[in-house]
Amino acid sequence: MNKGYFLSILLLFLIWEIGYLMVGNSLLLPGPVETIAELIKLINTGALWAPLLSTVLKAMFGMLLALLLSLSTGFLLGISSFLYILFRPLILVLQAVPIVSWLALAILWWGVGFQSPMYIVFLTLYPIMTLNIIQGVRSVDVKLIEMARVFSLKRRTIFKDIYLGSILPFVFSSLKISSGIMWKSVAVAEFMVGVTGIGRKIADAKYFLDTKNVFAYTIVLVFLGLASEIIFNAVSKKVFNYVS
Repeated sequence: MNKGYFLSILLLFLIWEIGYLMVGNSLLLPGPVETIAELIKLINTGALWAPLLSTVLKAMFGMLLALLLSLSTGFLLGISSFLYILFRPLILVLQAVPIVSWLALAILWWGVGFQSPMYIVFLTLYPIMTLNIIQGVRSVDVKLIEMARVFSLKRRTIFKDIYLGSILPFVFSSLKISSGIMWKSVAVAEFMVGVTGIGRKIADAKYFLDTKNVFAYTIVLVFLGLASEIIFNAVSKKVFNYVS
């Protein structure tokens, strides 16, 4: 973690402590010290690990499904102007649909459990990733494609050496953008329709007015968002160094 992250976290905790002292009520706003103590308690007792694993699995499966489908549809819409004109408005509509609407449909389609939060993540991330990949494919220099065809290069070679190199920055950019949205969407879905996971634990803590627990699990979600961004940054650097 670089100095920027560290200083930002220190500033956040300072503002949090000042707010806690001003409010003077742990039920409304617990302080950072007691929240960290609650988080350590969850770790030591093992209460954190099962919901954490459940949340991570739902988020990762949802993101993987969105990535796989967006790669195929994004590439097709990127190389075909007809498909682009026909389906791009539909993808924009999917992107504009709020999470709460997908949640209402998820309850009807899959009920509560593992599937609904996973598909909420998928439906939230798929339009974002697809639009980014479309942009990457359409940014490919047409002259390079024409030159490759003149020299009778195989389609596999054209895809690997021209298209893949062009869309990789857009893929990793969409992954970094989606990493924060992913944890928010899975937590909201678990809060509303989940039976396990961090979002479900936050909902339970809310019912019992356990504000420290709410903040402790929220810190876990924030950490997951920061960690996933750092991981995607590191992986993208290695991939780009390998490709170059």
